[in-house]
Amino acid sequence: MDGIRRLVRRIRKNLRRHGLRNTAYAGLLKAVRHHRWLKVLRGHYAEDVHPAFMPFPQGYLGGFYTPRALAEFARDSHAGLAEEFMHYALGKGDKCYGFTCNGELRAYGWYATTPTRVSPELTLHFKRDYIYMYKGYTQEQHRGKRLFPIGMTRALRHYRSAGYKGMLLYVEASNLSSLKSCARMGFRSFGSVFVAKIFGRYFVYASPGCARFGFRVSYRSASPSSTAIAPASASQPEV
Repeated sequence: MDGIRRLVRRIRKNLRRHGLRNTAYAGLLKAVRHHRWLKVLRGHYAEDVHPAFMPFPQGYLGGFYTPRALAEFARDSHAGLAEEFMHYALGKGDKCYGFTCNGELRAYGWYATTPTRVSPELTLHFKRDYIYMYKGYTQEQHRGKRLFPIGMTRALRHYRSAGYKGMLLYVEASNLSSLKSCARMGFRSFGSVFVAKIFGRYFVYASPGCARFGFRVSYRSASPSSTAIAPASASQPEV
C-alpha cells in the first residue's frame, strides 16, 4: 500500500508541474520500457541572451578553460572528466565553460561546433552556424545556485558575439523536469529525433522542425575505442 500511495503522490505532483499531456507521454514511454530500445531526443534552441542569468553567483569564478587547466581538474574523480572523453572532445575543438569555487571545478558544460557523438554508435549533426551544448554537470552540493543556466547564458553571449546564431541542445522526452527547466531558461523546442534499435538495427526519424537546424542523428558500427558522450540532460538543469 505504501508503494501505491507514493506512486499516486508522484503522479499528482507531475500533473501539477507538467500537465496531463506531458505526464501521460512520459508515462507511456516508461510503460513500454523505452530506455531499452527507443530514445526520443527533444531538440531545443536559444538565440537571445537572458539577462536574468548573467550575474555571477557569489563565491564562484567562471569562464572557458584551457586544455591544461582541464587536465588538472580531471585529476579529481568527482569532476566527471574521463581521459577518453577529454581526448575526444578537445581533439575536435570543443570548449568547456565552467565554474570553480575554492579552486575546484564545481560545474561545467561542453560546447561543440562539429558533429558530436551521443553514444558509441550515434552521432548528432547540426548546422554550423549554431553551437551544440552537451554534457552539463553540477556537483550535487553546488546545485540550486543557477550555475547551469548562468554558464549556458554566458557561453551563448560569447558565441553570439563570435557570429553564431544561437545554441542547441536536446533533452530526453521522458525527463519532464529538465524540459521545464529549459523552457524557464528561454529555450524553445523545435522538434524531436526518434531513435529505435530493434534486433540490432537502428531506425531514425527526425520530425519536420529539425530541418531548420540540420538536427539529425546518424549511426555507425561501434568500435572498441568508441567513447560514450553524456548528453546535456545528464545533469538536470536547475533554475
